[in-house]
Amino acid sequence: MVCVAVGVAGHFSLIHIAELGSTPVATSTLAAAAVETLPVLVRGSSSVLSTTTSQRIINTLAIADAVPRTGKFIAADLVHMKLTLYTDGVVAAEYPILTKGKPGSPNETPSGFYTVLTKEKDHFNKGEQVHLPWSMQFYGNYFIHGWPYYVNGSPVDPDYSGGCIRLGTDDAKKVYGFADKGAAIFVYDSIHTTVLSSLVLDSLPIPSVSAKSYLVADVDTGDVFLEQNAKDSLPIASLTKLMTALVANETIMSYKTIVVTRGELLRTEQNASSTASMAKEVFPVGDLLYPLLMESNNAIADRLAQYYGTPGFINWMNVTAKSLDMQSTHFADASGVSAENVSTPDDLYRLVTYIANNKSFIFDITRTPTKKLVAESGNVYHLDNFNIFSDSPNFIGGKVGKTGAAEDIMASLFLVPVNGIARRIIIIILKSNDYTTDTVELADWFTQSAKQGATKAGTACTSCVTSSQYRKIQL
Repeated sequence: MVCVAVGVAGHFSLIHIAELGSTPVATSTLAAAAVETLPVLVRGSSSVLSTTTSQRIINTLAIADAVPRTGKFIAADLVHMKLTLYTDGVVAAEYPILTKGKPGSPNETPSGFYTVLTKEKDHFNKGEQVHLPWSMQFYGNYFIHGWPYYVNGSPVDPDYSGGCIRLGTDDAKKVYGFADKGAAIFVYDSIHTTVLSSLVLDSLPIPSVSAKSYLVADVDTGDVFLEQNAKDSLPIASLTKLMTALVANETIMSYKTIVVTRGELLRTEQNASSTASMAKEVFPVGDLLYPLLMESNNAIADRLAQYYGTPGFINWMNVTAKSLDMQSTHFADASGVSAENVSTPDDLYRLVTYIANNKSFIFDITRTPTKKLVAESGNVYHLDNFNIFSDSPNFIGGKVGKTGAAEDIMASLFLVPVNGIARRIIIIILKSNDYTTDTVELADWFTQSAKQGATKAGTACTSCVTSSQYRKIQL
């Protein structure tokens, strides 16, 4: 893709889950919602807005609220597909956006506040062998540019996009002339979802689980149905790799290749001194997300971070966490080996929801049962998914992990039909003796509670019945 190129018993218990039958918000309101966690938004002052601004704020913030009173500003509206230039708060020019990254794909254009990092009149993408005229990089693999063309001069197909903001070439030239290096950019893309009513759950006994901390919640409504210590920070071990995959996708150019040893790929570090295990193999970055997520490969996580530059990569993980309003989360490494990688069920809910809504390809990988990887050498490697739910038809995606400090942990997203409507239910388990058993217990509790609640409410009009007042996680 052009821009990404540049830039068990418990298992079967869950199966019967399937049997169950933008208006802009005032800046002051947003500031109140963000109190104690985010900088106050001041109308006409974009200096307080950055990539660490909460995605919740970005999704509801009107472009007009982000435009500064002084200086140059670029607003890329991915909803109405137009790019607007501002000077001292006044519209200077407006141009149509021709393409953006496909939502839910590895190349989805990231929304947020950025700056012009680099400017090139003709950026040549060696991986795809295409020219990107009047290129302005604003984040990782993502650029604003004119219409790409191949070495022979022919333009790329109109449907060919890797996530960049593509303008007409003449328009891109004008934006290039307007944009100084360091100029502020707001990429706006509100999330449009079907509004679902809160579920009515029957009051069933709370199941006995070993987890010190857990959460059962609805991704689409924010309703928390069941919880214990959901705001306590605890080690998250390999749940870290969900963030590692997200940051790798957004900051490392996908056509780049990484050298790994056979021993690292096969998780045979104990035999690392043998000649065979030290043999080197080369893979593109995208392929390495499979061993990272399916087999929770620590060595691959470290390789991805090292390729970018470990300190910078870890910094991006923490910046991204803040941008998702994960205020109680901290990352010290890319693998989760460190006990300093901590989060809460509430924060992990935010990460899982973001991935499900914006980078669903990551969850597609986490539920892939088996995968065949082919190295540049032609050698074939077979991967098996460690997640026991990976081949369940209800499993949308998630991650498991285990260390001495974290014990058993798991974050799982399931599709649960309730009264004929598909509901996305997340179950997060931290500090558990057995994440599979605990997840199944909580899933069964939700399944039965929802089924009996729907029956009591009546199938004709579930939403007509007043539901319980659940705590909501605000995004």
